[in-house]
Amino acid sequence: MEYQQRKQLSKREEEKKLSFWRDERGDIGVKQIAVTVGVIVIIAVAVTLIRNTFLEQWIREVWDMFMKAIEDMMA
Repeated sequence: MEYQQRKQLSKREEEKKLSFWRDERGDIGVKQIAVTVGVIVIIAVAVTLIRNTFLEQWIREVWDMFMKAIEDMMA
């Protein structure tokens, strides 16, 4: 008997959790905030990687390419 009561209570708790995510109302909900924070974190990681590693190398390659093009035009 006690087991069935606990099982029913746990089902009710699960239904409440599911209904919380399903019945979300309003302009901004928990899911939208979570997605926005996730996107900001991904963009920050990408910018950090680009800025610290790739950007310096890319600028150097582009600079060398332009300098070579200028030298070829002058020669």
